[in-house]
Amino acid sequence: MDNKDNDAAATARAFVIYSLVPYLGILFSPGAVVLSGVGLIKSYRDQERVARSAACITLILGTLILIGQLLLWWILYKVPEWATQA
Repeated sequence: MDNKDNDAAATARAFVIYSLVPYLGILFSPGAVVLSGVGLIKSYRDQERVARSAACITLILGTLILIGQLLLWWILYKVPEWATQA
């Protein structure tokens, strides 16, 4: 086993961190999910347990943050409609 980190999993971690920015993070959330999936596949191919767990965590976090970002954008879209109803 090499001592180098799984590059896709490391990039996915960066995307997860960038996706935490409200509303702007919607640009990074899909990248975090895709890259963590690539990192997960690569970790199974290279038999890297540490990279596999990191990729699983970033996949879960990326998916949850993507759902949260979509919810924020939906709320932003619905607020003017709710304001006119009140």
